[in-house]
Amino acid sequence: MRVFITGAAGFIGRNLPASFRKLGHSIVSDDRAKMQTTSKGEPCVHKNSQEQWINFFNDLEVDLVVHNAAVVGTDVVALNQKESTLTNVMGTHNICQAAKAVGIPVCYMGTSVIYDTPSYQNEAITETSNIEPSTFYGAQKLSGEYIVKSTVKDWLIMRPLFAYGGVGDMNSLIAKTFYACKNRKDHIDMFLDPKKCKDYMHVEDFCDAVALACSKGLWGNDYNVSAEEPINTWSIIDKMSGVCGQELEYMINWHPETDYLGNHILSSEKFRKKTGWTPKYTFDRGLIKSWRSILSAGDNYNPLLHLEEAQKKGIDLNQFFPKKM
Repeated sequence: MRVFITGAAGFIGRNLPASFRKLGHSIVSDDRAKMQTTSKGEPCVHKNSQEQWINFFNDLEVDLVVHNAAVVGTDVVALNQKESTLTNVMGTHNICQAAKAVGIPVCYMGTSVIYDTPSYQNEAITETSNIEPSTFYGAQKLSGEYIVKSTVKDWLIMRPLFAYGGVGDMNSLIAKTFYACKNRKDHIDMFLDPKKCKDYMHVEDFCDAVALACSKGLWGNDYNVSAEEPINTWSIIDKMSGVCGQELEYMINWHPETDYLGNHILSSEKFRKKTGWTPKYTFDRGLIKSWRSILSAGDNYNPLLHLEEAQKKGIDLNQFFPKKM
């Protein structure tokens, strides 16, 4: 297949091409001269009209759209409400209407925060668990899912849980803490409860799962994808301290009251049974690779960007995290 990835400059977007190529597919390079672009130089999903996208898909003979472009994160969406709505909702509508007109499938990158996570503190969330997003970000992404399913004939929804993996990772506890350590930060705010369990998955494993699902043509399905290796957040910091050789717990300013997810554990059973997929990265191996990647990163990578922006503007990010736990 000739695959076009929206949001190709983002964290997951930059890792997807390798996974598709491993399965023999080609990645379509965008023709930027004919499209309005984002600040990252990629075609903007909401600034370009449906007709422009139709011509784009036809001209480049696209066989599949992986719709990955999104403003991601509870705090990031709250800080950029207008742009996130245009990208996450209107942009998804544009892409899907154009794909429908051309007759090509859409694989949509979802998120596990669409679920009623507080109700599943003692069990793993599955695809049949209750839906109840408690943040503006979750509501936007759920809207995107409904747009995809109601518009495109052949659709596929893939929901990752806490993908991490070094440079490009702008959201995870792992990236932010490793970056702060490398740059000798005195402290870093973390909107998590260190006593709760999280289930981090290396981004390459998730991207391999997406490419596999698309290759098998699993249209009309939604899948949750996780490492199924939940670990206490304090223990994550301990493991990271061992990797970088420094005690990291003293630099973190925890905000446990804002951890509206609490224990966040996702079951991949549906996807595993359908495809035989299993993650190839252990958590320990993934941490080592992430640390090495961040150590070698240039000046353009800063996962603390949005935290620092909020501090400069005097914005209290606590207000954007519902206190439900």
